[in-house]
Amino acid sequence: MSENRCTLTVNENGVVHLRLTRPDARNAIDLAMVEALADAIDTVATLDTARSLLISGEGPSFCVGGDLNYFTERLESLSDEFTQLISLWHRALSVLAALPFPVVTAVHGGTAGGGLGLVWCADHVIAAESTKIATGFTDLGLSGDGGSSWHLPRLIGLRRAQELLLDNLVLDAETALAWGLVNRVVPDGDLLDCAIDQAHRYCVHSITATRQIKRLLAASTHTSYTEHLATEVEAMIECSTSSDARIGISSFVERRPASFTDR
Repeated sequence: MSENRCTLTVNENGVVHLRLTRPDARNAIDLAMVEALADAIDTVATLDTARSLLISGEGPSFCVGGDLNYFTERLESLSDEFTQLISLWHRALSVLAALPFPVVTAVHGGTAGGGLGLVWCADHVIAAESTKIATGFTDLGLSGDGGSSWHLPRLIGLRRAQELLLDNLVLDAETALAWGLVNRVVPDGDLLDCAIDQAHRYCVHSITATRQIKRLLAASTHTSYTEHLATEVEAMIECSTSSDARIGISSFVERRPASFTDR
């Protein structure tokens, strides 16, 4: 993985920390960034010790989206560039969304464009007070990537999605909170500590349960109520065969903390 694009660390509690480390370019996305992030996300998906993932960005912005300087140098081959870069980016986001444990994304400053994919795929988003969220695509003559056109109608409804995508509305942190795009807003100086604390809180939960809950929530947008109830039964039965279910129920009855072991 490219040293000037992102880093990946794992602590003893199973918190994996993925940092975007291109602060001089406000963590703008070029092909090297996508390749580094895709490699990092693939690595996270194979880590036996991982129990939660924290994503953050170094420098003045979380991620401002595509690197326009990079694309300006490649205008004559933009179609080929997009085919390679966006296809890889979307594959990486699909892997990220399918992780069986919670993903926490901590954002600050400019948070925009395709970089928003790292926000939409998260299970918990913490925003610093400095956060400014924007899609920005129509001002560039582009339709957008990173899953914004899929996630936004589901997260905030069609009308607000249209404002963000068609009119490039810029949201500050408090508006993003009011709209339901982030879970909470904290002072910039507290962002990383709050995000690490949240990632640690997720580590104590059952990955067996988390995997099924994430799958159920994702399916809820395209299944009928009756179909979904049937899927809940299947998920509960699958959980019931796990060690985590036996540990969790016994620990609750015995009034002691559960120590889950399943993957």
